[in-house]
Amino acid sequence: MVIVRDYWLKEVGSFFRVCSLEIIGCPICGHKLIVIGTRKRGFINAAGEKITLIIRRLRCKECKKIHHELPDRIVPYKRHCADTYEKIITDDVDDVCCDDNMIRRVKAWWASRILHFESVLSSLREKYGMVFSDHPAPKEIVRAVVNAHLWIHT
Repeated sequence: MVIVRDYWLKEVGSFFRVCSLEIIGCPICGHKLIVIGTRKRGFINAAGEKITLIIRRLRCKECKKIHHELPDRIVPYKRHCADTYEKIITDDVDDVCCDDNMIRRVKAWWASRILHFESVLSSLREKYGMVFSDHPAPKEIVRAVVNAHLWIHT
C-alpha cells in the first residue's frame, strides 16, 4: 500500500473516488506502478459518519506486487480517520466520536508501535537523508512508515 498526500475526492453516487495527483513508485523496488482496478474502502470520519472511498489498486511493473493507494486521511487497517487517531494520541479527546474503550485501544496500539515507528524514521533519515520535524505528527509518521513498506499490520 502507498499513502498519498496530494489528491482530491470526486463524488460518485454515495461513494467518493480518490483521485491522486502524485506519482509514487513501488515502495518495494521503486519502479512504476500501473492501475489494475479499484476497490471500496470504508472509514469513519471525525464527525462519526461512515464514508466509503473508491481507491485504486496498483501493480508494480517490475516486481508485480499489488498495492492500494490510500489518502492520508486513512490509517491502514483501521476504521477511524487519521484525524481521530491523531487527537487520541495527542490527548485531545474532547470532541472525538469514540467511546472510552476505543480511546484506550488506540493509545495501547500506538504505545506498542511507537518504538518501531521511531526506528523507521531514524533509518529513513540516515539512509535517504529524509527530513522530518522534531515532533512529527502521527499522520506524517504513518505516511513515512507505509511508503517505506515497513507497516506492521498484525
